[in-house]
Amino acid sequence: MALWEGTLKKMRVRHETPVAYELVDAFDKERHPLALNDLLGKRIRLKASGSIRCIHCGQPTRKSFGEGSCYDCFRRLPQNDICILKPELCHFHKEDDPCRDPEWGRNHCFQPHFLYVALSSGAKVGITRQVNIPTRWMDQGAHAAIPVARVADRFTVGKLEHHLAQSFSDRTQWQRMLKNLRPEIDLEAQVETVIADFPEEYREAILDERPLYTFDYPSLRWPEKVKSINLEKVSVAEGELIALKGQYLLLDSGVVNIRKHSGFQAALEVL
Repeated sequence: MALWEGTLKKMRVRHETPVAYELVDAFDKERHPLALNDLLGKRIRLKASGSIRCIHCGQPTRKSFGEGSCYDCFRRLPQNDICILKPELCHFHKEDDPCRDPEWGRNHCFQPHFLYVALSSGAKVGITRQVNIPTRWMDQGAHAAIPVARVADRFTVGKLEHHLAQSFSDRTQWQRMLKNLRPEIDLEAQVETVIADFPEEYREAILDERPLYTFDYPSLRWPEKVKSINLEKVSVAEGELIALKGQYLLLDSGVVNIRKHSGFQAALEVL
């Protein structure tokens, strides 16, 4: 009998020691959340039914685009636009290429954003909305993070990140992150190096107080090799749950990116 059944979406995380994970339904997060930390060491089976629903409009779709969208929503919704991945390409004020949904843009992009430095597979710079602190870093599998600067909107912080990315990484090596290989990097010293590369017009945005956030993830052990399991190809992921990190279930048979499978109808059971 399934412990959980529903439509996958990114796991809910809470900043505890270790980070607490819950499997939640894309259309009703409070209907029957499943605490995943309690399943460490147990043999589980996550089975996709073969059906996929768009997490935005709820309609069936043959393929998931952009972490849970049908093709129409992928093409139409502002949260799937190129400027979400590359904020420096924001086109909100362009008359010949306006925002897909100006109201959504005002509510999500024209809000305070932070530039941060995080440590996962290595040190990286990134950006996030204020409301996503510290969830953003747990979703990335970061061991530590420090907010560095606060700016008024996404476009502005995106330009800053784009500038810094010429000298500092803005990517996570997901396989190294899942092996829990922690680089010997002084994060606070790295922050000072990043700040030294700030353009003059951004220096007033630098935070006077820059708290250090740290994260530990639930685990029994970490894999020596990382094998990705794609539920679209194999439909079943089965094995001992050995760890949870980022948005991944780590089984002794491979790893499943839950966020990538948003919209998939699935069931989880303990064997």
